[in-house]
Amino acid sequence: MNIKISEIEVSLTYPLRHELLRKGKPLKSCYLEGDKNLETIHIGAYTSKELIGIASAYLNSCPQYFDKKGVQLRAIAVIPRFQRQGIATKLIYHILEKVKIKLNPDYIWLNSRISANQLYLSNGFNPIDKPFNIKSIGMHQRFIIIIN
Repeated sequence: MNIKISEIEVSLTYPLRHELLRKGKPLKSCYLEGDKNLETIHIGAYTSKELIGIASAYLNSCPQYFDKKGVQLRAIAVIPRFQRQGIATKLIYHILEKVKIKLNPDYIWLNSRISANQLYLSNGFNPIDKPFNIKSIGMHQRFIIIIN
């Protein structure tokens, strides 16, 4: 399968965020703080012309590392029929490379749904602390990659 990954406008992420990450909630729950900041990066994975996966990166410090420059990955999602085909890994690799070049952080972090933990472990992220609950979304684990 030929997958093309490129930067996209934030508005293109909202339909997939809503369907895959905020189903049953108002569309406005998909609007994340910092979405429109100049340094925020949004990418999409396409097959032909269909957007099948998304990821976003925000200049934002991790609570455990406030003294260093951090970037948070958020809203990483792939349409179910395309999952388990390496697309999320391609999104992660691509956004990590863009973040390192454009934002030069000391570390990159994220909050993972527990069901996706293996994805992040297999892509070089390390867990921080214990799992925690995000109200109305579910159990999560925080992960980090130290860059500098």
